[in-house]
Amino acid sequence: MAVRIGFIGTGGIAQQHMRNLQKIEQAQVVGMFDVSRDRAETASRMFDGCKVYDSYQALLEKAQLEAAWICLPPFAHERHEIDAAGAGISLFVEKPIATTGARAIQINEAIESAGVIAAVGYNWRWLDTTARAKDVLRSSKIAMAQGYWWGGMPGVPWWRRKNQSGGQAVEQTTHIFDLARYLLGEVRRVYALGFQGLMQDIENYGTEDASSACLEFDGGTIANISSTDLLPSGAGKVGLDMIGRDIRLEIDFSGLTVYRKGEKTSYAPQVDPYFVEAKGFLEAVASKDGSKLLCTYADALRTHMVTMAVNRSMQSGKVEDVQPA
Repeated sequence: MAVRIGFIGTGGIAQQHMRNLQKIEQAQVVGMFDVSRDRAETASRMFDGCKVYDSYQALLEKAQLEAAWICLPPFAHERHEIDAAGAGISLFVEKPIATTGARAIQINEAIESAGVIAAVGYNWRWLDTTARAKDVLRSSKIAMAQGYWWGGMPGVPWWRRKNQSGGQAVEQTTHIFDLARYLLGEVRRVYALGFQGLMQDIENYGTEDASSACLEFDGGTIANISSTDLLPSGAGKVGLDMIGRDIRLEIDFSGLTVYRKGEKTSYAPQVDPYFVEAKGFLEAVASKDGSKLLCTYADALRTHMVTMAVNRSMQSGKVEDVQPA
């Protein structure tokens, strides 16, 4: 049975999702809204009969949606999710889910009150290599982890404004914070430092050039997760290393490597995580059963609160507890 889908936001990540939905028989994309009508019109041509609406409210009211993809910049999350949930529409929300903890909590309360299915696009969870790492960790205690999102500055102008993006830890490295939570458990407290001063020639640049966050997990594991946007193309590194006694796991988007005594085993992903997360979400919507989703909105909120603690610590210079979601 087809699931009627609408898009709120039709930029780059939305189009990634649209390309995958074209491959899923039960996906019926029927409506779109974007602040740029031209962008929405262009995207709508990917789907027969897809209509562009003048407001997201009109999309929610008139398109008879069963599911909505919310693909907005971090600062733009206002009432979109709240109104969609209130209309009984299931939600797929792209990360990050907000720039503040208060807004994300408000949205989560609306979702839980409405009882709709809601997922968040932490696509690393859907990699089969992540599942394999999770299996390995069932019998291996991790003492220390090292995560990193080292790259260049994205070109969209809102990204460099911390009040609009939340900063790199919130907007990009959130994938690594979430992966660490998914594999190692809940984070108790953090201590973070940021560096600024090498991007003074960039207009409206207001975020950190680099940051480093120390994390303490409930189970005692410690970790450091670092971020930078200073690097030229081709010099980046994104992933998570985990170390226990006689074992090291190294995971990134291209694969998993497990090191043991005298042994090194590598695994390449066999799935497209964007595709399988979309398919999994639509199956949940069609069956009205979200139990197999790998990242609900409520779960993503807990990751968001970790990155909020990181930002608070960079500002306060103190250890910050992760506030409950």
